[in-house]
Amino acid sequence: MNKEPAVIIKRVKKAPHHGHGSSAWKVALADFMTAAMAFFLMLWILSGSSDSELKMMAEYFRDPSIISGSPHTLIESERQGRATDSIIDMGGMLDPSRSADPDLQQERDLEDMQRLKEEIENRIEASPVLQEFKNQIRLDITPNGLQIQIIDDQGRPMFGTGGDQPRAYAQTIIRELGTVLGRSSSKISITGHTDSILFGGEAVYTNWELSADRANAARRLMLQGGVQPEQVVQVVGLADTVHLDKADPYNPRNRRISIVVLNNEAISRIRSITDAPAASTIQ
Repeated sequence: MNKEPAVIIKRVKKAPHHGHGSSAWKVALADFMTAAMAFFLMLWILSGSSDSELKMMAEYFRDPSIISGSPHTLIESERQGRATDSIIDMGGMLDPSRSADPDLQQERDLEDMQRLKEEIENRIEASPVLQEFKNQIRLDITPNGLQIQIIDDQGRPMFGTGGDQPRAYAQTIIRELGTVLGRSSSKISITGHTDSILFGGEAVYTNWELSADRANAARRLMLQGGVQPEQVVQVVGLADTVHLDKADPYNPRNRRISIVVLNNEAISRIRSITDAPAASTIQ
C-alpha cells in the first residue's frame, strides 16, 4: 500500500485589486459637490428674490406662455403685410434708451404692468357691470406681462360645450376690458383654451380649431370695446394642452380665454420669431 500523502492543489481566484490610485471615488465626489453647489446656489438666489419675482417664477412654470412657440397661431397682426412694423412701432413702449440696460428695462416693465393691473382693478371696482364679476377676473403678472383670465367661479363657464362664442356675461367682461386696454398702446396676445371633451366620430373640426375660434371671438369683442387692431399681436388656440383645473381636464372651467398685455421682453421674443429668415430650399 502506498502511504505517501495525497497532494492537494488549491486554486485561489484573486479578485482584481484597485490600488489607492483609482479615481472612481473622485468622480463620485465631484458629482456630489456639483449638485450641492447648484442646490445652495438656487437657495441663495431664492433668498434674495422679492415676493413679486417669486410669484412671476411660479406663474411661469404653472402656465406656459404662448409666446415661446405656440402650435396654433391664428393671427399675428390685423395688418398681415406689416406684422413686423406693428411690433417694432410700439408708440413709446419700445424706447431704445430703455432697452439699453436689460435690468432697468425689466424693472420698468414690471412697474408698467403693476400700474396697469391697479388701473384694471380700479376700473372693476368703479364699474357696476364689472363689479358683479370681479371674483371671476383673475389678474397675474407673469414673465410675459399682465395675464388676464376670466374664470368660472359660479358654475357658469365662459363657453358652452363645443361653442366658440362667449356667453353674454363673458362678452360684457371682454368688451369692458377692451375699453381699458384700448386707452394704451400696449400690445396684446389672446389665447383660447378648451376642456378635454373630444368631438365625436372622425370630426375634422377639433379642439385646436375650437380654441382658435374662441380666441378670435374674444379679439372681435375687444375691438368693439376699444382695442385698436394694431394692438393685437397674436391670437392663439392651445386646445386642451394647458388646463386651469389640472386635476379634472373635463371641468368646464378649462373652457376659457387668456389675455396677456405683453411686456418688452415678450414683444422682442415675438419679433425674433417673425423676423427669422426663411429656411433655405432643399434641392
